[in-house]
Amino acid sequence: MIRPFPAALLLCLAAMIQARQGPPLDRVAALLFKDVGTRLSAADKNAIAAKTGFVLSEDKDLPFALDPESREYPFAARVMPTDLNKDGQEEIFILFGNTATSGMAGSSIALFMKSAEGAYADQLGFPATVPDALAESHLGYPDLLIGGPGLEYPVWRWDGKAYVHSRTVKDADYGRLKKRSVGELSQAYQRAIKE
Repeated sequence: MIRPFPAALLLCLAAMIQARQGPPLDRVAALLFKDVGTRLSAADKNAIAAKTGFVLSEDKDLPFALDPESREYPFAARVMPTDLNKDGQEEIFILFGNTATSGMAGSSIALFMKSAEGAYADQLGFPATVPDALAESHLGYPDLLIGGPGLEYPVWRWDGKAYVHSRTVKDADYGRLKKRSVGELSQAYQRAIKE
């Protein structure tokens, strides 16, 4: 004869499963990371979503806004996970915005990196297009060439604690640099973690 499990045991098992899975994704994180290949936990996704400050707009195609007061300027966001220094811990680029939020660049770029203390911080957070990772690196992280309108492009370098402005590249020299789009790096990374 098969005996049924006591209800208390079933509740305990359900709680253990929930604890392993972590907290559920909040609504902003669920939309932000929808269809993105990543190894981040739900807690990490929620933390990054909270750091963006994004709120949901009323537009299903442009689901985000910077804050409740700017919902009339909705935008989409593109999440690009990478592992820039190949240490097994993901860095998360987010391209977002529009001309109302980001000026002539038409978008802004954020780069969330986890500190030794376990907190995420945005290393960029300004109007720009998707950066290029240069062949040059410093302290294990590639230099980042930041795109956008203009005739000169800033290069940001890892100083051991943060990405900081390092130098500027003129438009005439841009084509000669060894670089790879962070978007391409993210696609390759996402394919690799599926395998």
